[in-house]
Amino acid sequence: MAVNWKDLFKVKIANPDDSMMKHEVIKLMIVRKLMLKNKKDKNYLRIYTEQDLGDGKICDVYCENLRNKTAYAYEIQKSITKEWKESILRKYKDWEVYGMNSADLIIIPIRELSDDLNILNKELDKYIF
Repeated sequence: MAVNWKDLFKVKIANPDDSMMKHEVIKLMIVRKLMLKNKKDKNYLRIYTEQDLGDGKICDVYCENLRNKTAYAYEIQKSITKEWKESILRKYKDWEVYGMNSADLIIIPIRELSDDLNILNKELDKYIF
């Protein structure tokens, strides 16, 4: 994937509907947390939102660190049904990113997270690598 300098670190709003507000706030917080956690590696960091990964995969947040050669796709989901989880795991089963040593999917369950921003901020720490 070529570096799209114009969209690097920008947060795209996929759906401006009020029902998606928490989803979009979580997306923004994840991008912010990834930038802060990797601030020493900023020149090696690529973060995109609503990123097309090919093969029908569009993730909410995509992050790759060229220094440690890791890639993460974040899927933020309100309703995680057994069928949805099986489908998404099947979709990402053999996901590889050229030049990366690892490529992992991270599912963030919206319903399990607080509506209070201070608490939400702390809860999201466990999803940041």
